[in-house]
Amino acid sequence: MIGQTISHYRIIEKLGEGGMGVVYKAEDSSLDRLVALKFLPQHLAASEQDKTRFIQEAKAAATLNHPNICTIHAIEVHDGQLFIVMEFVDGHSLKEKKQNYSVKQVIDVGIQIADGLATAHEKGIVHRDIKPENIMIRKDGIVQVMDFGLAKLRGASRLTKEGSTVGTMGYMSPEQVQGLDTDHRTDIFSLGVILYELLAGESPFKGVHETAIAYEIVNVDPAPIASVRSDIDPELDGIVLECLAKEPSERYQWVGEVAKDLRRFKRESSKQRVSRVTKARQVYPPTAAHPSAEQAPSEIPQPAKKSRLAFLPWLTAAVFFVGMIVIGFLYLRSTPEVRSIHASILPPEKANFHFYGSGAGPPVVSPDGKRVAFVAITSDKKRLLWVRSIDSPTAHPLPGTDGAYYPFWSPDNQFIAYFAVRNLLRIDASGGPPVPICEAGNGRGGTWNQGGQILLSRGAGGPISLVSADGGTPIKITKLDSARREQTHRWPYFLPDGKHFLYLARTAVVGTEGEADVVYVASLDGKVNKMLLRSSANAAYASGHILFMRGSTLMAHQFDPRSLELRGEAISVAEGVLNDAGFNLAVFSVSQNGVLVYQLGSAQAGSHLTIFDRAGKELGVVGDMTEFYTPRISPDGKKVAVGTFDAKSRNQDIWIYDIDRGIKTRFTFDLAVEFYALWSPDRSEIVFNSARRGRMDLYKKSSSGARNEELLLQSDEDKIPEDWSRDGKYLCFAADGGSTTRADIWMLPFMGDKKPFLFLQTEFSEWGGKFSPDGRWLAYVSDEAGRNEIFIRPFPGPGGKWQVSGAGGAHPRWSRDGRELFYLGEDDKLMAAEINATAGAVNVARVRPLFETWPIRPGTVYDVFGDGKRFLVNTQIEPQTSSP
Repeated sequence: MIGQTISHYRIIEKLGEGGMGVVYKAEDSSLDRLVALKFLPQHLAASEQDKTRFIQEAKAAATLNHPNICTIHAIEVHDGQLFIVMEFVDGHSLKEKKQNYSVKQVIDVGIQIADGLATAHEKGIVHRDIKPENIMIRKDGIVQVMDFGLAKLRGASRLTKEGSTVGTMGYMSPEQVQGLDTDHRTDIFSLGVILYELLAGESPFKGVHETAIAYEIVNVDPAPIASVRSDIDPELDGIVLECLAKEPSERYQWVGEVAKDLRRFKRESSKQRVSRVTKARQVYPPTAAHPSAEQAPSEIPQPAKKSRLAFLPWLTAAVFFVGMIVIGFLYLRSTPEVRSIHASILPPEKANFHFYGSGAGPPVVSPDGKRVAFVAITSDKKRLLWVRSIDSPTAHPLPGTDGAYYPFWSPDNQFIAYFAVRNLLRIDASGGPPVPICEAGNGRGGTWNQGGQILLSRGAGGPISLVSADGGTPIKITKLDSARREQTHRWPYFLPDGKHFLYLARTAVVGTEGEADVVYVASLDGKVNKMLLRSSANAAYASGHILFMRGSTLMAHQFDPRSLELRGEAISVAEGVLNDAGFNLAVFSVSQNGVLVYQLGSAQAGSHLTIFDRAGKELGVVGDMTEFYTPRISPDGKKVAVGTFDAKSRNQDIWIYDIDRGIKTRFTFDLAVEFYALWSPDRSEIVFNSARRGRMDLYKKSSSGARNEELLLQSDEDKIPEDWSRDGKYLCFAADGGSTTRADIWMLPFMGDKKPFLFLQTEFSEWGGKFSPDGRWLAYVSDEAGRNEIFIRPFPGPGGKWQVSGAGGAHPRWSRDGRELFYLGEDDKLMAAEINATAGAVNVARVRPLFETWPIRPGTVYDVFGDGKRFLVNTQIEPQTSSP
């Protein structure tokens, strides 16, 4: 191919070849720059699996922007052959000169690799093939990680057969060698191998063939580097060996910590101090074979002569062992005093807890009582899931968990499930890419049993559902009792047998607020469903007791999990526990062995409907602070229809706010949940959804309230009204498609037979459809790229599609003239895309951020006034400095 011109690339020379591609140096004639072109090898070109992996590499790497990661410019096709256009790196691979680096240079290389991998891991991307050939050193000294051909992209299908290995032998982690599931910690192990080789001059795992190497990786601990190279500081030795721990849980849990420790070591070693306080990490005891770094050669202890007293240590150990047996026997026969230990957990540095309102739910302690998972809001307003060991002073965030709320643990303490962006997901508690489980709507809690089953509440109204932790379609397992006016079943909690569970049944208000609310105990087979106690909040079980709320007091009542009966009287455990009446959720959690975590204080739930200009300047608010959801501005810009929740009346209804006059009018009156409202183009009618028949069905009513509502569409799926075409002919709505297709986009015509029809259905989730002003295009949201992005398709079709957003996006809104498309970026920045849609094609001219928002979720969080210059955002109450 050398000398050929492909597209506008003139191939100059071949740079290299690997299992997943052949790389050429080329000149880009259109931009007058040197690039690298990576082609799929000819002998693999027919393999759809390798093509899929090749495309996956491009998609994975194209999302990464970091000086220590090779930049991907484009992916193109020539004569049916795929190739990736990459940055040309003028330098050499780490393999070419890996014997010629000083300790200082090795540390610099390790820091840069770790920094690049940290960025990839934050995006949910695991490289899985870190080796010297994939590390390039530019002539200016900058290190770049190459070849994401084996990258495991968040949400992507598993492309390897069960039990097969992916990677390069000698640099693979033990879990890779054994064909087990891998996460970001496999890259940390591979980084450890590279650092060991660069420092020791030899591999930590030796063998004459791959089988022998594989055996050593899995079973043999590498010798300390100091045993090969005496000038290596034990602390640096310890950093490398911690990367090489066999068990992922014993390695560094975040590659950024590797970079941090290497920087600290570099900083301290440069001070040239004779005596230095080092990090407490003992790698091996100083011996004659392996003296400590501080020990001078003359001080190396020599083998001692045998003495008649040499048996004394063994005799002492034997006496101690027997003594401990006796003490243990006496201890088991006695009743030891139970000590109550109280300790406080502070929020992470530069972050705040936010456990109430539309925050993230309580902190949850793991079943073994050793770790706590919680959601905290960082200074840049990101809501992330964090994990902290009880015996650790700090917590670490789990990248990729933006927008997480209501987390709960797996029974083996390994995974955390959580809700985010209408889905239930799970993630390894030590980090890694999140894995979707099912669509979960506006979730209200979940619980996980030993059989891999999850119970969850899928919305603000409705029953408890059951789904496999591996994913699937949730099935309803409880039924609302209309005779008791039950509105919702929520906050399920498995009992130890994994067959019975607790849940809260919230009712419509009758007399005193919540007087009919009940905690039930039920069984998966449906044979048990009985009232257990009266409470208006979540309940849990631990150590033979049901923990529940009575007002702001956390109570404990003895409970027999076999007979499912309460015994004796309830006792007070803690006073003044934070209890959010709006969500019926008290901030406490308890482990199986009785470790209790809770927060004191009172809740201030609600949000503001805030008007901003294009620069983010606040222009005013609509109404007072309350719990608002999904604001929709009327076509004339004078009114707002918005869902509100009133904690006292227990009702979630739609109200209409007059912006100029500052008055509000209640629009819906049913005791069921009404959530999303949508104005007709002439503002005379409003379509909304309501759960009064068990699912979120569509209703229509005069906006003046002059006549009763009309049932538009009833079905077994939850439905969200998204948009009304400007000519009044079509209503666009999203409906739950189950585990096979997830959310789909439908159309309800107001002419002809008026039967709904599918507009877009794929294996992915599509929602948020918005008609262009001329009715020729539909903007919508899809997660086909592994995260939510904005696309445009012709309406009613057929035709292609055009992607508008490039780094995540949701909630599209057209300007009145159709020349701009607004959407909310993944980082909550309000974005504006310039759109030129003519002659059957869409051209996205420019995308730019307008201002950063602080929206409250769930639901559509903002709307645009007709002038395209003002925006109404459902803005959170920013949490102040958190109490422990």
